[in-house]
Amino acid sequence: MKRTKEHKLDWSGRIENKKFINILFNELTVRKAQIKKVIFQNVHFKNCFLGYNSKYSDCTFIDCRFYGKYSSLGPPSSFYNCRFVNCQFIGIDLFTGQYFYDCQLSGLMKNSILNDEHAKIINNETVFKNCDLSGLIFENVNVYGKNIFNNCILPNKGIRLFDNKDDKLIERAERYCGEIESDDKIESEVIFRKTLKQGQNPIILDELFLESFFKTENSRRIFEDIVNGYELNKKINH
Repeated sequence: MKRTKEHKLDWSGRIENKKFINILFNELTVRKAQIKKVIFQNVHFKNCFLGYNSKYSDCTFIDCRFYGKYSSLGPPSSFYNCRFVNCQFIGIDLFTGQYFYDCQLSGLMKNSILNDEHAKIINNETVFKNCDLSGLIFENVNVYGKNIFNNCILPNKGIRLFDNKDDKLIERAERYCGEIESDDKIESEVIFRKTLKQGQNPIILDELFLESFFKTENSRRIFEDIVNGYELNKKINH
């Protein structure tokens, strides 16, 4: 279906009870906005900054696509009781400086990095609280931190979950790799590096990332030996 093209728009202030259908927004910037009960259907957001100090509440995004080299859902922005139905989120920096509360997301998250809050980097964190992500597929998504998901239902597809209570899996990986002299251990050392994974429970790893990350069959075997007995059911709440 052909979309109407909108280029270099700026939104601010209150936007409420509107509906946007079949639109391509290119370089849309949203700043200091209160967006409430707005429906976006079959809308593409390309190279858009959707949340400079903005709040979305009770909004619905249906069959939408967020993409482009410069696209971001923030920063910072907050989403309250919003639904993203069969949406595509594509981009490394798309999730930087966002807070999702009581939201539901389904569709695809691809090539994204999710970070904890950092003392030296402002508006870099992503937080999901009381959210349902069960219908979301992770594809090459990297999760760095322990406070990203709070009481959430995690995706059913595209990830593997590992029990790291009290950092026991990280400690096991350190011990295991410490006994190996070959370079085949390097990939596992990177995956379970304390500065990246300490305190994260469960540890969440993207299946597509795991399929492409290991250089040799032996390096993959080392990883599988480390996580043996630590894998969790994918439907776990965290």
